[in-house]
Amino acid sequence: MTITAPRATLRAQLGRTLWRRSAYTLAALPAALASLAGAPVQASLAQRLLDVEPKRRGRFPTILHALLSIPLNVLSLLLVGYGWSIVVLNLLYPGRWLIGIGGTLDDAWGGPTLAGAWAVHALGGLVMLALMPVILKALTALHARLLLRVLGGTMGR
Repeated sequence: MTITAPRATLRAQLGRTLWRRSAYTLAALPAALASLAGAPVQASLAQRLLDVEPKRRGRFPTILHALLSIPLNVLSLLLVGYGWSIVVLNLLYPGRWLIGIGGTLDDAWGGPTLAGAWAVHALGGLVMLALMPVILKALTALHARLLLRVLGGTMGR
């Protein structure tokens, strides 16, 4: 007999994991740059947010990991930053005029009415919202694999 968790618990866990992964991908590049000095900032960040338990934390392995992870960190920052901006800007489409990027409704997708443009853009925002957990899971799996490959250790908890 299997025991299933209530849906509210699963949603909370998914949300917590989603935001932890987002926080890691957005903070990984500055953490790697700080780790170039030899402080295990990125390893500590991964331990807290990705549940990765690094084994070695010497100066050389820390710097090596920081150097090797910079390209992945840049890619992650760009993908996740752009992905979340698509979600926010499309779901809150009428708010674009408040920050000065509204344009005209005549050439907007779904225009020329605000309701039509908002509906089309909200659909795009919802699609991206559905894709973000998959993108984040793939990116953080690459981050964890690189960290475990260079520093050793295990996936925690």
